[in-house]
Amino acid sequence: MEPEEINSRFNEELQQQIQGSLPKGHIYKLGCPGEILQGSGVPDLPIELKAETLTEKADPNYKNYHPFELSEVKDLPKYINDPVAVTSYGDKTKAVNIITEIKQNEKTFLAGISINPEVGGKKLNINSVRTVFPKDIDEWMNWIDKGKALYVNEAKKRRLVANPRCPGDVTPASAYNIEK
Repeated sequence: MEPEEINSRFNEELQQQIQGSLPKGHIYKLGCPGEILQGSGVPDLPIELKAETLTEKADPNYKNYHPFELSEVKDLPKYINDPVAVTSYGDKTKAVNIITEIKQNEKTFLAGISINPEVGGKKLNINSVRTVFPKDIDEWMNWIDKGKALYVNEAKKRRLVANPRCPGDVTPASAYNIEK
């Protein structure tokens, strides 16, 4: 299936989840990692996300709640495979964090992926999205500064960190020869 079809199917299924009509136990199929993710160490295995994980992470009663609406993760497969950055999370052979361009105020959404996780001593042969939530830009920028970056799209990073409320404090996009 082509990336556009995968993204479209995800959005249709996400709408069903929002409406409460998605079958219980549904698992989103987000395609396979593209060149950027594979170059960051993510193996060429299907990327999956349990619908219940989205429900849990968006629930205001969740213990590590980062408020968001399910509708905010529209186009997630597209953004995962064209990230702003990929950073290691502990052992980079076991997990990575993908910083997406999905914005929520002064935050961008992070997708945490377990790389070919093992359950009961058996490899699952998938890349499992274990978490999705909005993350403060300064927090993931700190990960990059600490050398945890496996990939960074500098143009996207600059656009996200530019502060539109203080235009005098930032270098205009034209100075970087990037699109606004």
